[in-house]
Amino acid sequence: MERDRVLGKSPTRFVILANMTSVTVTAPAHACEITERVGWEDVDLVAIVRYSAYARFADAVEAAMFRSVGLGHPAMLDAHGVWLVRRVLHLEFHAPARFDELLRVRGWIGRVGRTSVTLHVEMRDEAGAKVHAAGHVVLVAVEAAEMTAVEVPAGVVAALAPYREPVQG
Repeated sequence: MERDRVLGKSPTRFVILANMTSVTVTAPAHACEITERVGWEDVDLVAIVRYSAYARFADAVEAAMFRSVGLGHPAMLDAHGVWLVRRVLHLEFHAPARFDELLRVRGWIGRVGRTSVTLHVEMRDEAGAKVHAAGHVVLVAVEAAEMTAVEVPAGVVAALAPYREPVQG
């Protein structure tokens, strides 16, 4: 097999997709930022953050962002009758974080589609110099009772404008 397609001895393991691209970007100045301390529940036996803990950090910055614009989950449901549910979670890991480390977690809105919103996230060390992980979450607007996809309400898009990347013409 070709070297750029497979890493390791077995072609059934360690496949590298040729078209895979890194999602690491630098968060814009208008990103929502929180800090999260790495706790015991976040680490493995050698005190390094488990990959699944980064999903919790992404959830935390998402919640903070939505809450800051008046769209905490109960408020969004009450005002717009929709939930934003996860469709895609993509994270890339760059450097291990360790127990008790303080992380700067940043999130911002990238693409807004007809029924979806893409939230970009990055987790850095306290100084902001080292990227531990970065990625994106695609949220889909669903009608609460039937859980069927609907358009992202205009009020939700407008409220998220402070955290949205400028639309490229």
